Amino acid sequence: MASTIADILVRFRWWWLIWVAAAVCVFLCGVVLGLASIGDPQGVRWFAPILAPPFGGRDHVSILAIGVDDSEGRGLADTIIAAVLFPRSGEIAALAIPRDSRVLVPGVGIRRINEAHSFGGLPLTIETAELLLGVPFDYYIEVNVPGLVKLVDAVGGVDLDVEKRMYYRDLAQGLLIDLHPGRQRLDGHQAMGYVRFRHDAQGDLGRIERQRKFIRAIAREVLSPDKVLHVKKLSTVFVDTVNTSLTPADVLALKRMVEDVGPDAIRIATLPGAARIIEGQSMIELHAEEVQASVDRVLWGQGVALRVLNGTSITRLAARTASFLEERGCDIVEVGNAEQNTNTTIIIDHRGQGKRAERVASWLGRGAISVAPDGDNSADVTVILGRDMVGLSP
Repeated sequence: MASTIADILVRFRWWWLIWVAAAVCVFLCGVVLGLASIGDPQGVRWFAPILAPPFGGRDHVSILAIGVDDSEGRGLADTIIAAVLFPRSGEIAALAIPRDSRVLVPGVGIRRINEAHSFGGLPLTIETAELLLGVPFDYYIEVNVPGLVKLVDAVGGVDLDVEKRMYYRDLAQGLLIDLHPGRQRLDGHQAMGYVRFRHDAQGDLGRIERQRKFIRAIAREVLSPDKVLHVKKLSTVFVDTVNTSLTPADVLALKRMVEDVGPDAIRIATLPGAARIIEGQSMIELHAEEVQASVDRVLWGQGVALRVLNGTSITRLAARTASFLEERGCDIVEVGNAEQNTNTTIIIDHRGQGKRAERVASWLGRGAISVAPDGDNSADVTVILGRDMVGLSP
């Protein structure tokens, strides 16, 4: 009997590990959430958090996710992403910080932000990001990036559309990136090469765009039902790769949020900056006002970013409506003409669940709401003005 119970508990632990693994790959390219407490041989720290409410019952939580290119955890931070989750509404937003961003590293001086980890590990990286963004982080996720190669291989690879020829070789690091353009199934080493490639005119900013594509691709792979067949391999890689303060209950709640809105609805934007050569070094120069604006709009969801299109022959209808909505606190990212005319005003929510679209519809007093998740769209909502706005236009 004792042996049977032990076997059941072992299988139970494996199932929890696969669900934990399935919850990840959402906002960190190449980064998968993990549970350090799962490795507890006594199991006490593992069972207790399951009974607690996810995220401590908070309305919103902030997470800093860091990918480190060093198995010992003292190397440069290869990827840094700040995320904010709203458990009740199901919204998830993430802001990628370019690794070459020029910032103040406390106690060190002006450096690239990725160097903070080499000077003070996870604590100094968190402190530096909090100082830059003005956001206190409730949780952290630290991932050994080389271990992610094993994760991609564990799920059998990932489908990605390689946009151009990518070739780079570094004998000192033992790094070889050799990819041809086109949609293809990439193994772990190839996927990491795709994510890490930055030896072109776009540099680090182009790399971040590729990370965004990879995030959604690996999320679909890990969340697919057939990956349950790879339970043991996935969970082993998972535990060896990740260090996080999230509990099992937190991760399961995150999994449900991702399933509800879908990977495509997760907003992943990049902190704006300009590439500069400063004192002989390539850096991304940031501006305080742009950083704050990105934090407010992307992470905290203040206001609604709108794309307003005229779907009628009425001149200046889009411009007048955009001005009206701007007075309501909306951020107008585009004003133009729709490809086709429409009788009914259409309001498309790109963040999932239609909550922002409903807000816009209430201001306009009309509008057929639809949901088309698109986390890469600069607009939260697209408004296509119809003929039903005639005589009622703002």
